[in-house]
Amino acid sequence: MRKLPILALVALGCCAVAAAPAQARKAGAGKGKQPNIVVIMTDDQAAADLVHMPNVKKLLIDRGTTFSDAVDSFPLCCPARATFITGQYAHNHKVIGNFFPYGWYGMKGRDNILPTWLQKSGYRTGMVGKWLNGYGAKTGKGEKPKGFDVWRGLLDLSSYDYFNFVMSLDGKGEKTWGDSVFAHKMVDFANIQVIDKPEPVILEIIKKLRAVFGPPPYSDFGSENAEDYTVDVTGDVFAGLLDKEKSEKKPFFMWWAPASPHREDVASSPSLLGRRGVDPRPPPRYAAKSKSYKLPRPPNFNQSAASFAKLPANMTTHLPLLSDEQIASLQLNYEGRVGSLLAVDDHVAKIVAKLKATGQYSNTTIIFTSDNGWMQGEHRVPGDKYLAYEESLRVPFIVAGSGVPKSRKIKGQVSNVDFAATILDLAKAKAGRTLDGVSLLPTANNPAKRPDRAISIEAPEPLFASSSIPSNRWDQAYKGVRTDAWKYVVYKVSGDEELYNLKADPFEINNLAADPAYAAIKAKMIAKLAKVNTCVGAKCRAVPAG
Repeated sequence: MRKLPILALVALGCCAVAAAPAQARKAGAGKGKQPNIVVIMTDDQAAADLVHMPNVKKLLIDRGTTFSDAVDSFPLCCPARATFITGQYAHNHKVIGNFFPYGWYGMKGRDNILPTWLQKSGYRTGMVGKWLNGYGAKTGKGEKPKGFDVWRGLLDLSSYDYFNFVMSLDGKGEKTWGDSVFAHKMVDFANIQVIDKPEPVILEIIKKLRAVFGPPPYSDFGSENAEDYTVDVTGDVFAGLLDKEKSEKKPFFMWWAPASPHREDVASSPSLLGRRGVDPRPPPRYAAKSKSYKLPRPPNFNQSAASFAKLPANMTTHLPLLSDEQIASLQLNYEGRVGSLLAVDDHVAKIVAKLKATGQYSNTTIIFTSDNGWMQGEHRVPGDKYLAYEESLRVPFIVAGSGVPKSRKIKGQVSNVDFAATILDLAKAKAGRTLDGVSLLPTANNPAKRPDRAISIEAPEPLFASSSIPSNRWDQAYKGVRTDAWKYVVYKVSGDEELYNLKADPFEINNLAADPAYAAIKAKMIAKLAKVNTCVGAKCRAVPAG
């Protein structure tokens, strides 16, 4: 399968004016009693990172329902976002990678997605921030995807630079923040990930790199002005869109997708341009505060030799103990991640304030989530997602608004295939695809109604196919199944297995797959896997967890 190894090297990877209070749109506007829906989706935020977001706690968690064991079925940016807009597992929507032949331009049925369904149900729709991987890289310009009335998508790969980026304005024009030349160079370089040709080797990537940025060493990384900070810019643009919606008769679905806390990719990668330091960069107002946050070191951090030896070969072969330099890099990454999330937290408060000021708050449901989780030293992984470990799989999922219980915490597992179904239930809208998930609103109102089913976890292809890539070789294809108590994973090529008791061993330190005492449990999990890994629609909800 052809893929482009951009992020293997990378990962080594319009402002609003405050408005006077307005007359509230009546709850019955649009078709039926449909609420406004605001989605806030961060990028690579681990569920544990919520502890650093006081506004999210006060304004969303305390006001709504938190699903504390929400699982990403494929913890990788583009497949996860494709699941969000289709309500399907990756084995059904077929986006099983970030780059050609996958990504946004490889997605089949791009006109049959969540925003188009909401439009048909009477909603106005809008999006600000990062879209699916590769967006804008095909032509250097960003089109407006079908289903959106208002479109402010960031062009790849500029979407990952926190001070220099390009935004599409409804597909008709663009606006650049920071250094326009540098931002457009990143968009130009991104073209290598979406073109239809055999996967380039490292030498071809370096050739493209030099053609765009010039020969190393590099010293020009664009500008770094506080007013251009991507979270603040996109957050203010989003608040501006909410302000304009106060005069609309239809209910709205508005989606803010800040890049935070994703690494900055091109400029921050020593293998590419090589800017070093805190990554991602926090906003200047939090530069000092971010230094006070210390990298967590849970029991599986830099996992010891005895238990690590039981892991699959893709892990044991390519992941030695983390060096002091790697741990120092993870510390800088953690500082930047928290600093960038503090900026997101600021804008959560601004979004709520804007909804209140414009009279829209009481009829708005806010959903907070992330596309996937993030590993930062657990199991010796030097910063990554993709793998089927808990830190990578688990994401925040909070629903706050009218009709949703306040301060409720749902402890059992749910899946990101449920998110689209939940939004459609809120909107009283119909899907244009066969959904693999189920609405979580009944569960929010009565936890006893949480669906009793096993959940598929999958990565049908390796993250990077090229054997010339010197890093991320642990990211190999796998399939797996998860219940509240157990997780079973088998790797595609090696056949290596993992089996964990999530209740007794939440940090997944003791792989039980080869232990005869657990053979019966493993056999049951294998049987469940055979059903969920190829399931479609209702059959995905028919495999009991117990």
